[in-house]
Amino acid sequence: MDMAKRKDAGTIETVLRLAEEAGVTIEKVDKGRLNVMSGDRPHQGLVLFAEPLSFIPIKVLAAPEAVEEGGRPKVWLVLDEVMDPQNFGALLRSAYFLGCSGVVICAKNSANLSPSVSKASAGSMEAFEVHSTDNLMRFLTSSKENGWEVVGAALDQASVPAAKVSLDKPTLLVLGNEGRGLRTLVKRCCDRLVQIEGGGKGLGAASGVGGDDEDGDMLDSLNVSVAAGILLHRLLC
Repeated sequence: MDMAKRKDAGTIETVLRLAEEAGVTIEKVDKGRLNVMSGDRPHQGLVLFAEPLSFIPIKVLAAPEAVEEGGRPKVWLVLDEVMDPQNFGALLRSAYFLGCSGVVICAKNSANLSPSVSKASAGSMEAFEVHSTDNLMRFLTSSKENGWEVVGAALDQASVPAAKVSLDKPTLLVLGNEGRGLRTLVKRCCDRLVQIEGGGKGLGAASGVGGDDEDGDMLDSLNVSVAAGILLHRLLC
């Protein structure tokens, strides 16, 4: 690697310095070897071998701490069977950037912590812990008993516009699967439901494309990662 010819030489040097400080073994190889090691995916001259990350099991959130004067209640993002790696990574990126206190996913029928998720998250996957629960309904119910409010994103007659939602207490924001949104039992665990209005119609925060309606409009919802970004910004900013 000829550092004199690289525009990102400063960044490369910073990475090498951090690796040395962390005790990581550094091996210099040619570009062909890097291509093989990365499976011919873009590597920008660097490849890191690391152990796979694992979800941290969680059964319930403890009672939230009292909010200091001038502070804001905590918000956790809860994902109900989000399976697309790109969506999952984008959700982690938004949660980290906007100041979410944590992320919880279903142990089953959810995307894993993979290289694809890491790339889509722009490194957010490695920046904070991601939890998983074996029983999402039980997790939500038990956390509610400890003082958390559960807000679900869904197209529903009982849903209120996102503009009317304020962060009054520690909150779990729940978003559903890319195709069907929140499962019925998960929806029943929610204290209230919210949807995003746009384009003259209510655009549900559940992801995916809805069926035909009486006006002939087929798009009735937002991508789950886009919806999460809008709602988290509404709650946290």
